[in-house]
Amino acid sequence: MNELKFKNKEKNSNLHYLKTDKFKTNLIQINYLLPLETIKEAAMNALFPAILRRGTNNYPSQRELRTKLEDLFGSKLSFNILKRGENQIIRFSLEMVNEKFLVEQASLSQEALELLKAILFNPLSEKNKFKARYFLQEKENLKNNIEALINDKGSYALEQCIKKMCKKEKYGIYKLGDVDSLAEIDNRELFEHYQKLITTAPKSIFLLGDFKESFLEKIYADNSLLAGEDIYDQNTELIYAKKDIDYYEEELAINQAKLTIGCRSGINRAMSEYYALLIFNSLLGGSTHSKLFQEVREKRSLAYYVNSSIESTKGLLFINSGINVENKEQVIELVKEQIKALAAGDFSSEELLRSKKSIINSLRQNLDSNSGLAAHYLLSLINQKAESIAETIASVNNVDREEIIKVARNIEIDSVYLLKSEV
Repeated sequence: MNELKFKNKEKNSNLHYLKTDKFKTNLIQINYLLPLETIKEAAMNALFPAILRRGTNNYPSQRELRTKLEDLFGSKLSFNILKRGENQIIRFSLEMVNEKFLVEQASLSQEALELLKAILFNPLSEKNKFKARYFLQEKENLKNNIEALINDKGSYALEQCIKKMCKKEKYGIYKLGDVDSLAEIDNRELFEHYQKLITTAPKSIFLLGDFKESFLEKIYADNSLLAGEDIYDQNTELIYAKKDIDYYEEELAINQAKLTIGCRSGINRAMSEYYALLIFNSLLGGSTHSKLFQEVREKRSLAYYVNSSIESTKGLLFINSGINVENKEQVIELVKEQIKALAAGDFSSEELLRSKKSIINSLRQNLDSNSGLAAHYLLSLINQKAESIAETIASVNNVDREEIIKVARNIEIDSVYLLKSEV
């Protein structure tokens, strides 16, 4: 496997470059790390990027921005709001054609970077406020997005479980804030918040592709862009304690009940035990050969679906299922039994090998996507364990069954949340 690894020109630089000619496009990505502090700040952090993409002083409308992107050979601009541990990540990405595929000589990378900088640092504003129409429209759009969560009952159940399980932790804050906090935000307040964060928040800049040396020299010398600290997590509280399980129920007009079980592992991505946790999750519910899929869904038909996933920065594991409400207790007991079975070493060498292969195949899929490579590196960077996909695969391959058993023995069920039909 070719070693695709981001590198820094200088120690402690926040500019990370992965040189590869594997893709026909180049990617410039800027990631801002913002600690989750209050629900209102979360809403503000989710709101201002949506306004930034509406226009700049040079391109004051989305139509003009789209025209400029088309002029840049169909370059694609996007932004995302993520939650990793007890942080929000605001990610701006600009993907463009690799210049070596262009018939005419062009400074495409530099022009694309200048456009991205204009969006970030030169938004359309009036009297220390964002353009009023854009502010109101994006505030309404964000309100609709927050309210739309309830339309996806599985995602809603997971978020409600997180909110209740982590009610005394910053991780309990939803990445988009809430409607009440959003309503409190005024334009001037948001603009001042944006101005402060855009210049002071830690950020990482990723370049992925085959860029011209002349472009690299310019960006390495761009002190205004590179100013500030690189991103890494110094906010997430890794909580692990043995306690009685908390049970929560909520009623909505639904046909199929949703059961979410939240567990604490005490393990995050920075720890050596992380790779064993990955395999434990695959054995438990992260694959079609998993214990939960086979026992709960296939053999006993107690769930329409059942799976597990991990939050690798906060050290949490969630088991999600769609069930008939009368099967709730049986499903909970079966989950407990399967965790105990893994803790007792009740898994075959074949199951272990299949789990490793499943994880490795998923990791290898990221090798075929520049955004996948960037996402993998971002998560490892946040956790202060920057590693390539090849390094992660090697660590997964090296895990033995005793390490998995040790992880399984330390999994603690914290909370159980049931979303059921109204009586």
